[in-house]
Amino acid sequence: MHDPQPLDETLTVADIVGAYGIKGWVKLRVRLEDATLLPTLTDLFLRAPSGGLDYSGSAIKIDQLKKQGKGHVACIAGVADRTAAELLKGAAICMPATSFPEAGEGEFYWRDLLGLEVWCHEDGATVLLGVVLKLLETGSNDVLVVAPTEASVDDKEHLVPWIPDQVVVEVDLESRRIGVNWYVEA
Repeated sequence: MHDPQPLDETLTVADIVGAYGIKGWVKLRVRLEDATLLPTLTDLFLRAPSGGLDYSGSAIKIDQLKKQGKGHVACIAGVADRTAAELLKGAAICMPATSFPEAGEGEFYWRDLLGLEVWCHEDGATVLLGVVLKLLETGSNDVLVVAPTEASVDDKEHLVPWIPDQVVVEVDLESRRIGVNWYVEA
């Protein structure tokens, strides 16, 4: 689930990337780890891209979702033909963060990691790499993008692979810190 939002705002759960077929279906880039959850979510609404038609805030319901190639296609209630589907291209499907299910014990959402300090254990010392700016999805594993702060060990942006137990050894949301077995680049 990707491009997280602050807790008091909204979550983007999918992006509409185009129309599919002639019956109003849309192509989606789903931002959930489990795309099958999308039709079960409530309080969904559209956020329009800047410019063009303004339908931001329009409540929607996903009637059907199907895997199509590497992505997904969906039937949105009330979108009956290709013309209507094409008007939605570029829109984000969002929901209030408060409506999203709480993470289980020992679990968290990407949005929970934003702004957390990243501490690196190297040569018996613990140094601050910086704070989590964003997370990137890659083919093999996700990556923490760590931005430097005034207290950081250096002024470089660091890319730290999200490999639990090997690289990412601790996530403490309460202390707002992540411990990693990584290295400081020379």
